[in-house]
Amino acid sequence: MPPQRKPLEAANRGTRGHRPTVQDQLIELIVELDLDAGEALPPETELTRTLGVSRNSVREALKSLQALGIVDIRHGYGTYVGTGQLHSLQPGLLFHTRLAMRRANPRVLHDIVEVRELLESGLIRRSALELTTEDIDRLEAELRDLAADGDDGRAGHDRRFHELLYEPLGNVLVLQLIGLFWDVYRRLEHEVGKPRTDHDQVVRQHRRVVDALRSRDPDAAAATIRDHFADVTHRIDRWSAGHGGTSGAAGGADAVDAVGGPGAVHGPGGPGAVGSPGTSEGAAGGRGPAGRGSTGGRVR
Repeated sequence: MPPQRKPLEAANRGTRGHRPTVQDQLIELIVELDLDAGEALPPETELTRTLGVSRNSVREALKSLQALGIVDIRHGYGTYVGTGQLHSLQPGLLFHTRLAMRRANPRVLHDIVEVRELLESGLIRRSALELTTEDIDRLEAELRDLAADGDDGRAGHDRRFHELLYEPLGNVLVLQLIGLFWDVYRRLEHEVGKPRTDHDQVVRQHRRVVDALRSRDPDAAAATIRDHFADVTHRIDRWSAGHGGTSGAAGGADAVDAVGGPGAVHGPGGPGAVGSPGTSEGAAGGRGPAGRGSTGGRVR
């Protein structure tokens, strides 16, 4: 039986001992009221009365919580509990990745790829054992569309392919995390330039994943994912070496083409997603300077 929701006054009493900030009190209130993601918070007037603070203080606190993804302010409708658990991490991750790339630090791209590999190499073992025949058939259909639509359709099909790999496992947090990294790669793509990638090679890599799942072989499935990410890392290293080792940025975009990801993440998100959802060749990136040195160059 779900816990009974407390009246607003009762929920607030638990925070009156220390009352560190209005933001903290609002967070505690949401938790104590047992509000679910997407549910509306009490009106501002009720919040100001209950917390004993001004309306302006409540509004400023809600804006801060919105920046963290904890609430969603819908002007004209009210304030709701946020639904994107990891979405608020994206701006910071993107910002620091861009800075590192502009300072000729390809390691940051290796780190992102490594996180993706660690997530997916573990999850794919579960997928080999838990995906149903119908789940694998959906992957097969997405793979056919990926092969048929060529470079122009690669981003969407690759992202969806990796979503389908892990969605049936039911771990929403992991999907958001993979999607997060996917989205960061997509945002970087405009800045570093879109490299050319062997589309047939991308299709072959995904075909090996489906074959391993069909055989219900967790070891083989994990090996295909490791090979997948090893190829991405090789692309980063190759691009960096070809430009005097001054930047791994465009290699990172190449990695996007090779890795694929979920909607957050290859599949991480994404959520997600979080990234790699990284085989995208389509650019949905944020606008910015091409970068110093070779970061704005294109791989040919």
